[in-house]
Amino acid sequence: MTDRTKNLFAPEPDERTSPNTVRLAFESGVDREFDYLVPNELWPVQPGQRIEAPFGKNNKPQVGFCVETKPAQEKTDRQFKLKIISKVIDPSPLIDAHLMELARWISSYYICPLGQVLAAMVPSAVKKQAGLKKEKTVYLACEQPEKPPRSKKQKELIELLKSKGAVDADSAVTIKDLTQAAACTQAPVKKLAQNGFIRISQRQIFTALPAIPASMILKTKKVILNDDQKKALAHFQDKIEQGGFGVTLLFGVTDSGKTELYIRSIQHVIQKGKKAIVLLPEIALTAQTVQRFSDRFEKIAVLHSGLTAAQRNVQWQKICANQADVVIGARSAIFAPVDNLGLVIVDEEHEPSFKQDTVPRYHGRDVAVKRAQLCSAHCILASATPSLETLHNCRTKSFYHIVRLPKRVLDLPKPKMQLVDLRQIPQSSPGLNLISDSLCKALQQAIEKKEQAILLLNRRGYSNFVFCPSCKHMLHCRNCDVTLTFHRASLKPQKNKTITGRHMNYGYALCHYCLSQTLVPEKCPLCGKGMAMIGFGTQRLEEELNNKFPNAKIKRVDSDSMTGRDYYSILRDFSSGKIDILAGTQMLAKGLHFPNVTVVGIISAETSLYLPDFRANERTFQLISQVAGRTGRSEKKGIVYVQTFLPDQPAIQFAMKDDFEGFVKEELKHRKNCNLPPLWRMANIVLRDSSYEKLETAAAKMRQIIDFIISDSNLNAVVRGPIPPVISRIQQQHRLHIVVQAPDALTIQNLFERLRQQKPIQPRVTIIVDIDPINLM
Repeated sequence: MTDRTKNLFAPEPDERTSPNTVRLAFESGVDREFDYLVPNELWPVQPGQRIEAPFGKNNKPQVGFCVETKPAQEKTDRQFKLKIISKVIDPSPLIDAHLMELARWISSYYICPLGQVLAAMVPSAVKKQAGLKKEKTVYLACEQPEKPPRSKKQKELIELLKSKGAVDADSAVTIKDLTQAAACTQAPVKKLAQNGFIRISQRQIFTALPAIPASMILKTKKVILNDDQKKALAHFQDKIEQGGFGVTLLFGVTDSGKTELYIRSIQHVIQKGKKAIVLLPEIALTAQTVQRFSDRFEKIAVLHSGLTAAQRNVQWQKICANQADVVIGARSAIFAPVDNLGLVIVDEEHEPSFKQDTVPRYHGRDVAVKRAQLCSAHCILASATPSLETLHNCRTKSFYHIVRLPKRVLDLPKPKMQLVDLRQIPQSSPGLNLISDSLCKALQQAIEKKEQAILLLNRRGYSNFVFCPSCKHMLHCRNCDVTLTFHRASLKPQKNKTITGRHMNYGYALCHYCLSQTLVPEKCPLCGKGMAMIGFGTQRLEEELNNKFPNAKIKRVDSDSMTGRDYYSILRDFSSGKIDILAGTQMLAKGLHFPNVTVVGIISAETSLYLPDFRANERTFQLISQVAGRTGRSEKKGIVYVQTFLPDQPAIQFAMKDDFEGFVKEELKHRKNCNLPPLWRMANIVLRDSSYEKLETAAAKMRQIIDFIISDSNLNAVVRGPIPPVISRIQQQHRLHIVVQAPDALTIQNLFERLRQQKPIQPRVTIIVDIDPINLM
């Protein structure tokens, strides 16, 4: 696609002085690429550089990525004049050839404009050059003037530069260091520069704290591999020696020593002169992994959202400068500018947090596999409870392999599983009790023995609903079709009174979708009776723990409590025994290693089962199995209390028996009957608009176009909708879904490739395409 000049009064570009052209993909989201002329003074331009160019009828400056260059040609067959770029923003490309190819694949597979994909690949901190400053440096001129310097101080400065070997810009000394060493002002330095004795240049420096605190770099004990680990390591080393692309699923039970295998595999890769990327699902998990890796590798870079902008830019620049052999981070770390990549590792590959929920809606695990393929590298996907998609790939694709670790390291026994049926066990105290008597007793015993415990409740806040028992009124969000969650305030209580009456003075109601907050009335606004709290969250669990164990040190770990806190310090304190009980959401279930934990409590095992999602059973089994693996990681035996009101539910029963194979077999029966992933592929088209009538019309037209493409191309696909999702309105936007199912990915791609070429739907509404969705909420 080319961008033509339509303004009659705009200056016409002269192709004789601007013979070179580039193709740009704009960050604004337009799903096309545009050709532009490049003036000679701005040439050469390389793919991967950002460029500013006039765009649209009004020639508004827009930033885009150069995706292709076209040097001057003697003859052109264009029917119109091209616009000229304004400037080249980056001195060197931000995206290399491999990442550009990966970006094109993401754009094609996940149905997203290429410009938006490229924009997402480069951290905003890098684009803004966060933490970057410039300092002046000096070095000796190549040709010294015949006349010697006059003053003693000038002579002393020249001798200092000679002694430091400052003969060019690379070996230059900062003016600050030079004047301090000579105990003088900058005046003699300027005089030397004016007379041609020295040259003054500038050097870029980064001002940011290290991403890895010094206190986190700990010495680790030497690990002796068991037979299963040795076999697994031999497999990885063999694949690395062979070279080429391949994927291995490391299917190991919790505490089977997977991290040690990562480290030794990476060591082998580095010996071959290559590098590695390690993807982790949580920042909290990043902290412990960095601890272990920092003792074994000198050159490490860390990329995750917990870093400041300056830290993120420093880490990215370190990778660009080939100063990192290992990159550790969350899903976006797969876009790190690592050259000569030899190994990609995805830890806890089953985690839904690897799926991006904004444009581009990629899955970090699948993109990791694709990047490994493009770089002819090996990819390791690791989990104690692999996703059904990965298991299906292992059974159907020749380049997938499975390596199993069936035992814990040191042959430690798995923890004892104790089911607590909340329907039949009476509570010893009145009111709502989240902690059963048996779990309470186990916690008390653990505290007395100086042991530790982890409690999981996968709900944030204090209470799920604010409810009037009299008239059944419930507080809802004004912007979304959801109930509000009550959160206790961290600040001191304040007396709140408005025209509607008194309000609860110790918290507020929060919408977890639009983040709007509102005061909570003490009396129902409809009938005047008292409001009640229904349901429970991690804040209420923390309150109950403090009441029942006043002498214990308790910490809550969730996305609310961890905001602004130091993840490293909390995990370090728990590891050193300064914290007795950690209570929080699912971030506690992922890969953390604490040998002194002997009790794990799952407060409400059926939480995920209440969600109307086809992956609810899988999520429940994985969560129970993963959090159970946090205990019994030493000679001390562990026990897991699984509290539930649905003890007979199959996912819970299979998890209690640690029967993963049985669960997979049963779950795939249901998936097969309903043509669900992983046996079939799925795409979800979300249409949204503030006007429901407008949205309904657009959705009906979208369905008509999809039906026509399927019929015209003779595609084997099933289409459902338009139908309202479970949450039909978010942020004042009504929503409708159209779900497409097909037996293979190629059918989905053919359908959306043609759909992408269609004219925009009228009336215009926001359309979101989610390929391989992880839920349909």
